[in-house]
Amino acid sequence: MSAPQAAAWQQAGTLILHKMLGELSYEGLLSPQPENPPAHWLLELPDEVRYRFVARRGAFECWVVAPDSATRQAGTGPIERAFDPRALVVDARSVLGLTGLRLADVLAELTATITNEAARIASAPRTVELATMDYDRADGKLTGHPRLVLNKGRLGFAERDRAHYAPESGATFPVHWIAVRRELAEFRSVPGLTAEKLLVEELGAEKIADFTRVLAGHGDPADYVWLPVHPWQREEILGTLYAGEFATGQVVDLGISSDRYIPHQTVRTLANRSHDTRRDVKTALSVRNTLVYRGLASGATLAGPSVTHWLTTLHERDPLLSQQYRFGLLGEVASVSVRHPVFGALDELPYRFHETLGVLWREPIRTRVEPDQRAISYAALPYRDAQGVALISELIRASGLAPLEWLRRVLDLTLTPLLHWLLRYGVAFCPHGQNLILIVDAESKPVRAFIKDFAQGVDLLDEDLPEYAELAADARAGMLRWPAYLLAQSLFSSVFSGQLRFIAEILFDDFGAARTECWQLVRDIVADYRAAHPETASRLDDCRLFDETVERVCLNTEHLAGQGFDKVDRDDEFDVRQGMVRNPLAGPDPDGAW
Repeated sequence: MSAPQAAAWQQAGTLILHKMLGELSYEGLLSPQPENPPAHWLLELPDEVRYRFVARRGAFECWVVAPDSATRQAGTGPIERAFDPRALVVDARSVLGLTGLRLADVLAELTATITNEAARIASAPRTVELATMDYDRADGKLTGHPRLVLNKGRLGFAERDRAHYAPESGATFPVHWIAVRRELAEFRSVPGLTAEKLLVEELGAEKIADFTRVLAGHGDPADYVWLPVHPWQREEILGTLYAGEFATGQVVDLGISSDRYIPHQTVRTLANRSHDTRRDVKTALSVRNTLVYRGLASGATLAGPSVTHWLTTLHERDPLLSQQYRFGLLGEVASVSVRHPVFGALDELPYRFHETLGVLWREPIRTRVEPDQRAISYAALPYRDAQGVALISELIRASGLAPLEWLRRVLDLTLTPLLHWLLRYGVAFCPHGQNLILIVDAESKPVRAFIKDFAQGVDLLDEDLPEYAELAADARAGMLRWPAYLLAQSLFSSVFSGQLRFIAEILFDDFGAARTECWQLVRDIVADYRAAHPETASRLDDCRLFDETVERVCLNTEHLAGQGFDKVDRDDEFDVRQGMVRNPLAGPDPDGAW
């Protein structure tokens, strides 16, 4: 390992270890005790191992661990700088309940996460560069899920796969196109978009002619449905599970695309780098990453275009959404799902065997941004470069706005439309940082927001609203239904706990902005919405946004338990929730943490 590689590896490990101390303590898996001076903490583990670090408490009673502050001491041995999160897992294995195969599995996934994060660090841009970088390319520069510690495991990828398909590599690649006989495949689309029109727009006449010639040697091309496939999936999964279907001509390999694609942070979603107007493709990828295998469930995949059409129809006739806020929807306009003739008939198999072949075509953000505007992932806002400059702070300085005014605009552009969807239409999105996109103008001032991921990221109320009757029956039947207070968990988990608690700490560190004022902005926006829309006040009360306590989201607890990877059905909850914490929306903290 070269000196730069060693430095990147150690830096990646240090970042992850400090994140682990904070997030696992927040979830109650670790129990640090206060020391003197204030803000110093001691974590005592079995075999006389002690970790010490500096941290303050934040919203949702979280821990904000000071960078590079952690040390480790075993027995009477030397006090050493702590930089290897795998050592922390081994030290805390009995506390975390990890033994045998599960311990090995966690260490393997953690090692892969460190490796991928080190690759990112080795080519990490300065914040000022990231601020103006193309959205699709910038996605590969990010640190991943803000709460999950094992957030870049991608189990299934070998070293060569990381070089070819990991977003950190910055590499582009073609996709495979295959054709599947219609008795095994189903195509869906929004009104006005046929399969033929889609293929012309995505492939062009010349490539269609090439693929048709290949397919003609196997049968009537009209008997087949075409779809793009991730090259890893084609080689590692389809080449084995669909070997019989390839042999008999039920599935035909048409060849590779002329276009090249780049992966987003989610790995399976690919952006077209050869043609700006062509759509993003969300592919089935049987790689395990952040809690689940990244396949495509048939029901949700086929429902995607219907949900998109329904949401778009509601959006266009609602002045608040379409005119006042212009809250953009990046629709999933077409989809294909394929049922394996053997595995697909066995309902008792784990879900990953039913999600091996499918695709969603999604509208790309690059076609929706005006020439003097930039698209920035909300997941990019907490990014800090090697010089310690945060992206959100860079944008604020460039805008000329006061920090809290800039944040107020972003929260209003985001939270008000999400509240409107939730309270007026009973629709909850999954608005985490990777699904939300901020649009800023040439001066870095926030102007609007977009959201994506509808096929598996939209849930409904457990009551019948008139608007639900406009949604296609098969799509409506497959969507999850929740009482209002659980549907509002989408805001607590993805926006408040998943984003704002981190952003508030950055503004406190970089500008001295009081964290209490950041959270007061949220209360004000909710109050303003309530005043403007009294007809939804009862449903707002049902959401319990201002209860004194809320359930604590525990993603790492679920991940470390590892009980859901091979079960029959995917999780049907927003997130695992355990215990209660004080709600920052209920009122300011006397100590100023929120």
